[in-house]
Amino acid sequence: MKSIRLKFILTACLLSVASLLSAQSELAEFPGGKGEYIKFLQANISYPQKAMDNNESGLVYVSFDVEEDGSVTDVKVERSVSPSLDAEALRVMKMMPKWTPATEDGTPVKSRVTRIITFKMWFPKK
Repeated sequence: MKSIRLKFILTACLLSVASLLSAQSELAEFPGGKGEYIKFLQANISYPQKAMDNNESGLVYVSFDVEEDGSVTDVKVERSVSPSLDAEALRVMKMMPKWTPATEDGTPVKSRVTRIITFKMWFPKK
């Protein structure tokens, strides 16, 4: 009896996993992929003078919604470093082009995305 119950539970679990995997889902993506996203950040982020003067650096966690049409909305700092670095991260995230939206079974859906922006000052070696 124990063996039959265990087989039933295992079969039920496998069927649940199979039904989850059968749904075709894609995550939202920056146009052109990760490489283009990095190029976008490099071209548009400016290290704030105030942050440089105060020797501020760190990781700003930013989240935003990617709407069904790919537009970026509701941009928020989730993890702060400093007011000047946070403001720069928000400024750049708000100017992003439309993303390729997430999909479920081929239908575009709204999704929440979190990205990390690294601010680190580099000093050339002498």
